[in-house]
Amino acid sequence: MSAYDYLIFDADHTVIDFDEDEKRAFRAAFRAAGMEADESAVADCWQFSADNWVALGLTQVHLPELRARFHELYHTHVRDIVRYMDETYRLGAGRDAAGRTFFETLAEDAHLVEGAAETLSALGCRYKLCIATNGLREMQAGRLASLASRFERVFVSEEMGLVKPDARFFTAMLSELHTTADRCLMIGDSLATDIAGAASVGMDSVWFDRRRAPLPPPYAPVAVISDLRELLALL
Repeated sequence: MSAYDYLIFDADHTVIDFDEDEKRAFRAAFRAAGMEADESAVADCWQFSADNWVALGLTQVHLPELRARFHELYHTHVRDIVRYMDETYRLGAGRDAAGRTFFETLAEDAHLVEGAAETLSALGCRYKLCIATNGLREMQAGRLASLASRFERVFVSEEMGLVKPDARFFTAMLSELHTTADRCLMIGDSLATDIAGAASVGMDSVWFDRRRAPLPPPYAPVAVISDLRELLALL
């Protein structure tokens, strides 16, 4: 594998476990509304969130028209979640408190993906580490707060006004880092955003696929891993 100066990690589902963070936020939101939801209610809300993300088109980031509305739709998604909780579980007068708490809890320190802490510690001794994430500024800043000292720079789409896989996201990142694509390696779980985006500027990538799914064409990462700790042997 080529020599790199920068390792650029996606955040959600790569370094941090968004699913666990979201379930924690659902529990906190129910408590804020004066309810103690069981795990079936948490799982139901989590499934609604996953389905609604798709329904709003937020998986279609390869489309320029979607990227132009990505952050607007993200806020809509959060409002839809609170509306669903209210309609399904009758939050009543606790709805507003539940909505605030849901967002605030999602902005708390994130759960790390298994192996992330030791992998980042080891690689941080030899490379400059960065985060490149599609997300909301306030939410991601809080979720990554405890990790911030590990990273040279955290690039958040809402701050940049650009959304992966837009090549301009990657060129702006390279410009700020004063480096070139051949000196960087992108590591992420999303073929559509991380792997395709890196390829658009000639940057190598590693696909982090915990499900061990077949690699579909035309994607061509330099490696596929199912555990972040595999990076230690590759690099």
